[in-house]
Formats: sequence, structure tokens, C-alpha cells
Amino acid sequence: MVLSESKNTNSIGIDVSVCGCTIRSTHGLPCAHEIVEYKRESRPIPLECIDSHWKKLDLIRNHNKRKVEMSYGPIFDLIAKRFNENDDDMKLHILQKLAEIANPHTTSLIEPEAKKNTRGRPNSKANASTCRDPSAFEIVLSGKEICSPTVAFMRPAVKVNGNKQPKQKVYKKNSLKSNPFVNEFPAALQSYIHHIKDVAPDGNCGFRAIADLMGFGENGWLQVRKDLLNELHLNMEHYSHLYGTYERVNELIHAISYFENCPGSDKWMTMPDMGHLIASAYNIVVFHLSMKQCLTFLPLRSNPVPTDSRKEIAIGFVNNNHFVEVFLLPGHPIPHVAINWQRFHSFCAKGWETIYNHRIQHFKEIIGGDVATKEIIDVDNNYQ
Repeated sequence: MVLSESKNTNSIGIDVSVCGCTIRSTHGLPCAHEIVEYKRESRPIPLECIDSHWKKLDLIRNHNKRKVEMSYGPIFDLIAKRFNENDDDMKLHILQKLAEIANPHTTSLIEPEAKKNTRGRPNSKANASTCRDPSAFEIVLSGKEICSPTVAFMRPAVKVNGNKQPKQKVYKKNSLKSNPFVNEFPAALQSYIHHIKDVAPDGNCGFRAIADLMGFGENGWLQVRKDLLNELHLNMEHYSHLYGTYERVNELIHAISYFENCPGSDKWMTMPDMGHLIASAYNIVVFHLSMKQCLTFLPLRSNPVPTDSRKEIAIGFVNNNHFVEVFLLPGHPIPHVAINWQRFHSFCAKGWETIYNHRIQHFKEIIGGDVATKEIIDVDNNYQ
């Protein structure tokens, strides 16, 4: 019956009046318009929407079924007791699990990759390609250049016998100047940019950039949305103080709670607000760079990580509507730490910024007053 309903989804869509919901009212099974909703959300039919009759091992209808009185009080008391008895790490874990139950969209579980078919004999056709297989380090560094903005590669010389002409040396140059986005950043900062990587401009570009920089791959943008939503739900009280109101927190929840392609502008990543979420959710340092505003975001509630272990990422805001990945050279200047981190970070997070003081001073010396280094841009200072 469900299969039959699913075949009607293309003609019915989400219109309840066209659907009629016959199978829902007669059999307690999802009807066509419900199935369309599940398909749009890319999730399976949940068990709770199926009548208990179909969850039994027999098909005998129980007419004497009694309603069971259930109370959540004792269970919640046990949860509260265990919560109060544990340390902060365990408390955070308990809150995360409760948030997943209350809002399944915040789960940290991701769909496994499709299993490759290993059956059958491998193709015996000879590989006629003249390209060598990439080395391991080249696979890791795929999509990235080596550590100089302009680098020349030279093939080793080959000994030639007889009168054959030697092959010409081949050079491959990669100039940062050819990147269309480089001029979207302050001129004094451009010499510290190693390279810039673009992502798909589909409305999820900010989340795509973060996903790729975190190692999820660009298509891991959905996981980033879920992680940031989880960060907000678990720490709403903290963020209500940081952003000033619960209303702003709810606006961010609305913007992040979108799990489809091509979102509207109200569902895009917004900076600087989401910089705090990214840094705290992944316990990393985030540099936000643009022609008008440059800021550094640090984790709000975690102990400082040793310098050689901490992860730093940089994203750039270009063309006033698009985010890209920015890769900086070692020892680059660092923008000012966001003021709201200074005001609202936990006591345990004190010390994250200490190691950056001299590089922040360097940034201050080379960047002029046209670039904002605080979260709220004052229109009196020519930021309009």
C-alpha cells in the first residue's frame, strides 16, 4: 500500500486536498503528500507515523487494547540525578543526547557511503594512459598548491643519446594574481595569502567552505549546518547573552535549520555572528577576511589547545555575497579577536588569544582604518 502511494507522489505533490489522505485515515499508513515531504527532507519514513497494528508479528486486530498511563517524571528525575553527579564533559554529552531526541535534525550521525561492488573479475583491459598515479602526498594536497604563491616546477634533465634533440624544460607557474578574488582582500594582506579556493555559489557557500576546510569535503555542508544548530541548542543561554536577545538566537536557528539546496538569502551564512558558533562547535580558530571587515574568532568554552595542535582556518567574504576558502602563509598577521569573545568567553577559555598578541599588533600596523576590526560597524566611520 505504501509503495502504491509512493507511485502517486509525482502527480499529487504536497497538496493535502488533492491527496485526500485516505490510506492515513483507513490504515494508519503515510499517504502520498507525507511521503513527498519525507523525500524532500531526504529522510526515511519514521516509525512513529505508522500505526502500531503494522508493527506486530500477527495481523489479529486487538479490540481490547487499553490505553497505558505513562509518566516521564521518574525517568527525568533519574536523568537530572545523573546529570548533577557528573563532570562538565559528561554533562555536555548528556545534553547533546537529549538535544538529539528533542530535535532529530541535530544528530551527529551521518548516512554511510554506498558500498562499492567488489564482485566479478576486474577489467583486464590495459590502461593506456601516460599519466602516472599520484603519490600519497599529492592526494592529500589535491586542490592545493605548494607553499609559495608563485612557484616553478622543473622536470629533471634527461640524458640523450645520439643526435636526438633534448626535451625542453617544462615550467608550471601558479600566480596568485590570476585569482579573481585576490583583490577582494586588503592590499596589505594579499602578500600573505597563499591561495584561494572557490566553492559552489548555491546559497550554501559559507557552509561548504567550512565543511571543506574541516575535512568533510565541500558536500559536507549539511553536516556543518547540523553541527552549528546543535551548538546553538546546547548553549542557548550563553548565546542569548552574547547576541543580546533570544530573538537573535531564534533568527540564527531559523537561518541554519535549512537542509536543502539553493536556500534563500535568509538561510545563508552570516558573519560575524556565526563565527562564534563555528569556532566553538569545532574548537578551532577562525579568521574571517574581507575588504570591509577582518576578525578572529576563538572557542568560547574550552581550554586553550597547544599551538602545534590547534587548527586554524580562514574564510573570505567576496563580492558582497559569496564565501571562499583562504589559505594563508605561515606567520601571517592576525585580525583583532572579536569583541564579543572578549566579553563572553568562559574562564577556562582565557589564554586562547595570548599567543597571537604580536601577530595581532602586526595586523594593526599594516591594515588601515578602512577595514573594520570589530563586530559592529559604525556608520560614522564611513562604513555604509
